[in-house]
Amino acid sequence: MCMLGLALIGGVAHADKAKARDCSKAATRKVRADADKAVRAKDYPGAIALLEPFLRDCSGGQGQGQGQGQGQGQGQGQGQGMTDRAWLASDLAVAYEKNGQYVECERVLAPLSHPKSGLQESASDKLVKAIDHNLDRCSKALDARYAALKAGGCTLTIDHAIATAAAPAALVPKGATAACVALVRGKASPKAPDDDPESRDVVCPAVALIWKGAKPALERQELASGGSGPLGDDSVCCNLSSIAAGTMAGKTLVRLRGQGRDCSGGTADTASDVFYEWNGTTLSSTLDASVGFH
Repeated sequence: MCMLGLALIGGVAHADKAKARDCSKAATRKVRADADKAVRAKDYPGAIALLEPFLRDCSGGQGQGQGQGQGQGQGQGQGQGMTDRAWLASDLAVAYEKNGQYVECERVLAPLSHPKSGLQESASDKLVKAIDHNLDRCSKALDARYAALKAGGCTLTIDHAIATAAAPAALVPKGATAACVALVRGKASPKAPDDDPESRDVVCPAVALIWKGAKPALERQELASGGSGPLGDDSVCCNLSSIAAGTMAGKTLVRLRGQGRDCSGGTADTASDVFYEWNGTTLSSTLDASVGFH
């Protein structure tokens, strides 16, 4: 089971840097103290510059598995234990949050809050509460930044829709009396003659614009995504379960979220959270705040 993993901060430590880095408890205490001093001075980029490479370089090559407290030695002196790395991650997340980097904050903390981390069973209540508190702050701050994107509000009855939201004004067709964007179930591609008849491919949902116009029946237009983001990823798309939409800075945005196991049968879990922009012809992924748990 993954305890922290270098994926938390999006990189793999190079061996030469790992060897040069002092990852001892004394070095960890000093980095945390220096970063805390920077945060108190409101030098958040400075704190990030201290913590991010230290966590990256001192988290690789550790013995990993549930219940392990100390990894193998790395760098100079004794290697970090899981608790040391978790506190570093929490400190880094605080700096990210104060610097307005809410996605980075979520990515560094969300894996620690997941049961697969093993942290809930082995860490102190103080550490677990700190991680949960900081993660909650970052999640709420990201939601507040995109508060203009609203879920719900659709006044149409759309059969078999997974989720709906009121359509932003820019998407409402001329003459429509009501319009919604909906996450709808996709259609499976016809099987070729040589395909295994017993195989079941993952069918990803789609985003559709649905409106009431002059015709008696509801009208519909699928908003093509070009296969970007979770709408085109058959390992996560089956878990999409919510949609929100709105306008920010003149841009028409759609937010899709969902969480669950790998749709193709793998063991990984993913919390998908992706923002799409409608450019008039397609939905394109502009911000991916998704987090994977391995």
